[in-house]
Amino acid sequence: MTGRRGPLGRLSTGHWVMLLAGMVAVVLNFAFLRSQQHTVDVAVANVDLVAGSRLDVADVTFTPVHAEESVQRALVSATDLDRGAVVVRTIPAGTLLSKTDLTTKTDGKRAMSIPIDREHAVGGLLKRGDRVDVVASGSGTARYVLVGAEVLSVSDESGALGSSYSVTLALDADQVLSVAAAMSEGSLEIIRSTGADSPDVMVYPSEP
Repeated sequence: MTGRRGPLGRLSTGHWVMLLAGMVAVVLNFAFLRSQQHTVDVAVANVDLVAGSRLDVADVTFTPVHAEESVQRALVSATDLDRGAVVVRTIPAGTLLSKTDLTTKTDGKRAMSIPIDREHAVGGLLKRGDRVDVVASGSGTARYVLVGAEVLSVSDESGALGSSYSVTLALDADQVLSVAAAMSEGSLEIIRSTGADSPDVMVYPSEP
Protein backbone atom coordinates (compact mmCIF):
# COMPACT_ATOMS: atom_id res chain seq x y z
CA MET A 1 0.00 0.00 0.00
CA THR A 2 1.53 3.30 -1.09
CA GLY A 3 1.38 6.46 0.98
CA ARG A 4 -0.99 9.21 0.06
CA ARG A 5 0.77 12.05 -1.86
CA GLY A 6 0.48 15.61 -0.58
CA PRO A 7 -1.10 18.46 -2.63
CA LEU A 8 2.24 19.46 -4.18
CA GLY A 9 3.06 15.91 -5.12
CA ARG A 10 -0.05 15.69 -7.25
CA LEU A 11 1.03 18.63 -9.48
CA SER A 12 2.02 17.76 -13.01
CA THR A 13 4.95 19.20 -14.92
CA GLY A 14 2.57 21.57 -16.68
CA HIS A 15 1.30 22.89 -13.35
CA TRP A 16 4.85 23.52 -12.19
CA VAL A 17 5.65 25.43 -15.39
CA MET A 18 2.56 27.61 -14.91
CA LEU A 19 3.48 28.33 -11.28
CA LEU A 20 7.03 29.24 -12.26
CA ALA A 21 5.80 31.53 -15.04
CA GLY A 22 3.47 33.25 -12.59
CA MET A 23 6.30 33.82 -10.11
CA VAL A 24 8.50 35.28 -12.87
CA ALA A 25 5.68 37.61 -13.90
CA VAL A 26 5.27 38.81 -10.31
CA VAL A 27 9.01 39.52 -10.01
CA LEU A 28 9.10 41.38 -13.35
CA ASN A 29 6.03 43.47 -12.44
CA PHE A 30 7.60 44.35 -9.11
CA ALA A 31 10.83 45.39 -10.82
CA PHE A 32 8.89 47.46 -13.35
CA LEU A 33 6.90 49.24 -10.66
CA ARG A 34 10.09 50.03 -8.78
CA SER A 35 11.73 51.36 -11.93
CA GLN A 36 8.82 53.73 -12.47
CA GLN A 37 9.92 55.58 -9.36
CA HIS A 38 12.82 56.93 -11.48
CA THR A 39 10.58 58.40 -14.18
CA VAL A 40 11.19 62.17 -14.55
CA ASP A 41 9.51 64.99 -16.42
CA VAL A 42 11.80 66.41 -19.11
CA ALA A 43 11.49 69.44 -21.38
CA VAL A 44 10.20 69.20 -24.94
CA ALA A 45 10.31 72.11 -27.40
CA ASN A 46 6.83 73.51 -28.11
CA VAL A 47 8.11 75.53 -31.06
CA ASP A 48 11.22 75.63 -33.24
CA LEU A 49 13.98 77.06 -31.05
CA VAL A 50 16.53 79.15 -32.94
CA ALA A 51 20.22 79.05 -32.01
CA GLY A 52 21.17 82.16 -30.04
CA SER A 53 17.66 82.84 -28.70
CA ARG A 54 16.82 83.02 -25.02
CA LEU A 55 14.64 80.18 -23.80
CA ASP A 56 11.22 81.19 -22.51
CA VAL A 57 9.22 78.95 -20.17
CA ALA A 58 6.37 79.02 -22.71
CA ASP A 59 8.71 77.54 -25.33
CA VAL A 60 8.72 74.14 -23.66
CA THR A 61 6.40 71.62 -22.11
CA PHE A 62 7.25 68.67 -19.88
CA THR A 63 6.63 65.01 -20.53
CA PRO A 64 7.37 61.98 -18.34
CA VAL A 65 10.29 59.87 -19.54
CA HIS A 66 11.55 56.58 -18.19
CA ALA A 67 15.18 55.89 -19.06
CA GLU A 68 18.52 54.97 -17.60
CA GLU A 69 19.77 57.44 -15.01
CA SER A 70 22.66 58.47 -17.26
CA VAL A 71 20.16 59.44 -19.97
CA GLN A 72 17.94 61.26 -17.51
CA ARG A 73 20.90 63.29 -16.25
CA ALA A 74 21.60 64.45 -19.80
CA LEU A 75 18.04 65.74 -20.36
CA VAL A 76 16.57 69.01 -19.10
CA SER A 77 14.17 68.69 -16.16
CA ALA A 78 12.08 71.43 -14.56
CA THR A 79 14.76 72.05 -11.94
CA ASP A 80 17.42 72.44 -14.66
CA LEU A 81 15.50 75.05 -16.62
CA ASP A 82 17.20 78.41 -16.13
CA ARG A 83 15.29 81.52 -17.12
CA GLY A 84 18.48 83.04 -18.53
CA ALA A 85 19.36 80.02 -20.67
CA VAL A 86 20.36 80.54 -24.28
CA VAL A 87 19.76 77.96 -27.01
CA VAL A 88 23.06 76.96 -28.63
CA ARG A 89 21.64 75.06 -31.61
CA THR A 90 18.45 75.17 -33.63
CA ILE A 91 15.98 72.67 -32.11
CA PRO A 92 12.86 71.53 -34.01
CA ALA A 93 9.52 71.51 -32.20
CA GLY A 94 8.79 68.21 -30.49
CA THR A 95 12.44 67.51 -29.66
CA LEU A 96 13.59 66.55 -26.16
CA LEU A 97 16.03 69.15 -24.78
CA SER A 98 19.40 68.02 -23.50
CA LYS A 99 21.59 70.06 -21.19
CA THR A 100 24.14 70.54 -23.98
CA ASP A 101 21.47 72.39 -25.99
CA LEU A 102 21.48 75.27 -23.50
CA THR A 103 24.03 77.57 -21.92
CA THR A 104 23.97 80.36 -19.39
CA LYS A 105 27.62 81.36 -19.87
CA THR A 106 27.26 83.84 -22.69
CA ASP A 107 29.70 86.44 -21.29
CA GLY A 108 27.88 89.04 -23.35
CA LYS A 109 28.56 87.14 -26.57
CA ARG A 110 26.20 86.27 -29.37
CA ALA A 111 25.56 82.85 -30.87
CA MET A 112 25.97 82.88 -34.65
CA SER A 113 25.44 79.89 -36.93
CA ILE A 114 27.60 79.59 -40.04
CA PRO A 115 26.20 77.32 -42.77
CA ILE A 116 29.09 75.59 -44.47
CA ASP A 117 29.94 72.43 -46.39
CA ARG A 118 31.51 69.70 -44.27
CA GLU A 119 34.65 69.56 -46.42
CA HIS A 120 35.30 73.20 -45.48
CA ALA A 121 34.81 72.55 -41.75
CA VAL A 122 37.30 69.83 -40.80
CA GLY A 123 35.26 67.24 -42.66
CA GLY A 124 32.31 67.70 -40.32
CA LEU A 125 34.30 66.51 -37.28
CA LEU A 126 33.91 69.63 -35.16
CA LYS A 127 32.22 69.35 -31.76
CA ARG A 128 31.06 71.59 -28.97
CA GLY A 129 33.93 73.15 -27.01
CA ASP A 130 36.36 73.16 -29.93
CA ARG A 131 38.22 76.37 -30.73
CA VAL A 132 38.23 77.35 -34.37
CA ASP A 133 39.63 79.93 -36.77
CA VAL A 134 37.62 81.23 -39.71
CA VAL A 135 39.40 82.11 -42.95
CA ALA A 136 37.81 83.98 -45.84
CA SER A 137 39.28 83.57 -49.33
CA GLY A 138 38.62 84.91 -52.79
CA SER A 139 40.38 86.45 -55.81
CA GLY A 140 43.72 84.90 -54.85
CA THR A 141 43.77 86.27 -51.29
CA ALA A 142 42.99 84.79 -47.88
CA ARG A 143 42.63 86.32 -44.44
CA TYR A 144 41.74 85.29 -40.92
CA VAL A 145 38.32 86.60 -39.95
CA LEU A 146 38.28 84.93 -36.53
CA VAL A 147 40.90 83.31 -34.34
CA GLY A 148 40.11 80.97 -31.44
CA ALA A 149 36.32 81.28 -31.46
CA GLU A 150 34.41 78.79 -29.29
CA VAL A 151 32.11 76.23 -30.90
CA LEU A 152 28.76 76.21 -29.10
CA SER A 153 27.17 73.48 -31.19
CA VAL A 154 27.23 71.68 -34.52
CA SER A 155 24.08 70.94 -36.49
CA ASP A 156 24.19 68.06 -38.92
CA GLU A 157 20.71 67.26 -40.17
CA SER A 158 19.52 65.10 -43.04
CA GLY A 159 16.08 65.09 -44.60
CA ALA A 160 14.09 64.46 -47.75
CA LEU A 161 15.49 67.58 -49.37
CA GLY A 162 19.10 66.76 -48.58
CA SER A 163 21.37 67.58 -45.69
CA SER A 164 22.58 70.73 -43.99
CA TYR A 165 25.60 71.42 -41.85
CA SER A 166 26.28 74.47 -39.72
CA VAL A 167 28.58 75.50 -36.89
CA THR A 168 27.36 77.84 -34.13
CA LEU A 169 30.05 80.05 -32.60
CA ALA A 170 30.17 82.39 -29.59
CA LEU A 171 31.09 85.82 -30.96
CA ASP A 172 31.17 89.41 -29.82
CA ALA A 173 29.34 92.12 -31.76
CA ASP A 174 32.34 93.10 -33.90
CA GLN A 175 33.10 89.48 -34.79
CA VAL A 176 29.51 88.94 -35.90
CA LEU A 177 29.84 91.79 -38.38
CA SER A 178 33.18 90.51 -39.63
CA VAL A 179 31.79 87.03 -40.28
CA ALA A 180 28.64 88.38 -41.91
CA ALA A 181 30.72 90.52 -44.27
CA ALA A 182 33.03 87.61 -45.09
CA MET A 183 30.08 85.32 -45.86
CA SER A 184 28.83 87.80 -48.45
CA GLU A 185 32.21 88.28 -50.11
CA GLY A 186 33.59 84.79 -50.75
CA SER A 187 34.10 81.26 -49.46
CA LEU A 188 34.90 80.40 -45.85
CA GLU A 189 37.04 77.77 -44.21
CA ILE A 190 36.60 76.77 -40.57
CA ILE A 191 39.80 75.36 -39.06
CA ARG A 192 40.02 73.58 -35.73
CA SER A 193 42.64 75.45 -33.70
CA THR A 194 42.11 73.97 -30.23
CA GLY A 195 45.40 74.34 -28.36
CA ALA A 196 47.16 76.03 -31.29
CA ASP A 197 49.07 79.32 -31.10
CA SER A 198 47.70 82.43 -32.79
CA PRO A 199 48.81 82.71 -36.43
CA ASP A 200 51.78 84.92 -37.23
CA VAL A 201 50.41 85.91 -40.65
CA MET A 202 46.80 87.13 -40.79
CA VAL A 203 46.60 87.91 -44.52
CA TYR A 204 47.99 86.18 -47.61
CA PRO A 205 49.68 87.49 -49.69
CA SER A 206 51.15 89.62 -46.92
CA GLU A 207 50.22 93.25 -47.04
CA PRO A 208 53.13 95.54 -48.05
